[in-house]
Amino acid sequence: MRYEGNPQSRATVVIVSVDEDTLETISDTLAAEADFQKSSVDFGEGLDIVLRSLPDVVLVGIDKDPGRAVEFAKLVRKENARVTLIAVGGTRDADRILAATRAGFADYIVLPDDTEQLRVSVQTAAFHAEEAEGKGLVVAVVGAKGGVGCTFVSTHLAAELAAIHRVLCIDADFTMGDIAPAMDIVPKDTMADLLPRASQVDERMLTGTVFVHPSKVHFLCQPDDIDRVGAVSGDDMYNIINAAAHGYQYVIIDIGDQLDEATTVALSVADQILLLTTPDVVSVRDSHRMVKAMTAIGIERKRINVVLNRVPKQPFLTREAIENNLGLRIVGSISDDPRRVDHAINDGKLLREVYPKAEIVSELARLVGLLSDDPEDLNPSPDPDQKKSLFGRFFGR
Repeated sequence: MRYEGNPQSRATVVIVSVDEDTLETISDTLAAEADFQKSSVDFGEGLDIVLRSLPDVVLVGIDKDPGRAVEFAKLVRKENARVTLIAVGGTRDADRILAATRAGFADYIVLPDDTEQLRVSVQTAAFHAEEAEGKGLVVAVVGAKGGVGCTFVSTHLAAELAAIHRVLCIDADFTMGDIAPAMDIVPKDTMADLLPRASQVDERMLTGTVFVHPSKVHFLCQPDDIDRVGAVSGDDMYNIINAAAHGYQYVIIDIGDQLDEATTVALSVADQILLLTTPDVVSVRDSHRMVKAMTAIGIERKRINVVLNRVPKQPFLTREAIENNLGLRIVGSISDDPRRVDHAINDGKLLREVYPKAEIVSELARLVGLLSDDPEDLNPSPDPDQKKSLFGRFFGR
């Protein structure tokens, strides 16, 4: 599991909306602790820098415009849930401290009085990244658009891994999640039961909520009544994934095709992302949009692995055309076999249970190999000088 920060002993810090005297105090205090810009930036520029650079810490002056500082913090938390926000003020004000806490600030520091507290808070953020070591591998499965087979691929990939590993498959499609019916299971507890306790979730609580399938996969499902879940915060999603990564060797997250606060966090902390698409113009165009959206929130392209699903014997688009227009390699493909797939889904069974010798079963099993290779080796960018096909006109490239 990844941490959205810079895993090194010196923290990276962005300083927003502080005066010259406070900036000087911060610079003197953190000279040996952190890397930061020489001047303070305003809220607009600060948000842009935070989203591009993913710092460990954002120091926000709260005296000049407390309301703007609070709104800025909410925006940062929505886009980058794991950054450490620290409010910096000149006096202790109970109402202001309460507002800062509610907005997501981890600390409220009065300068120049609390320089040692500032140093400790920044050091803690710098070493927070090391917590990621020893955790399970988190794989997010995201669709270029609805109906490309995210649930099918997520559940079958999890089942292949579960033969020799401890695996959890999370249904993170909070609008139309359908892992439970697809696997013909009726879970006693679902995401709706876990979310109210997400701030305290641990391995024991999580394993008490999941459904253990005969394939040995543990499933965390969505409820039948999707209104029971409601909006899910980035922090709650992070806490659930963090607990899962502590308790399982592999965590497979079925994201579907919706990018919201919770799924953005899931993508941000995933070690690998499988972008599922079909070889047609609409799906590949939506893949291009999805890649653009993910990179805009700071997700490195090297973590995005393209998998083709439902590939007919004579696809309309070639692999080469798709790769050239996405700027990413296709690392796996699954044949179009609607008769067998529909049979398995309607029976609530894994494909290998009903058609163990089918080629598509072997193709699904080969996806496991994607998780053991270096993503940079899997996903080198195609040659930018290679001549683009006419298909490129659909993408404005």
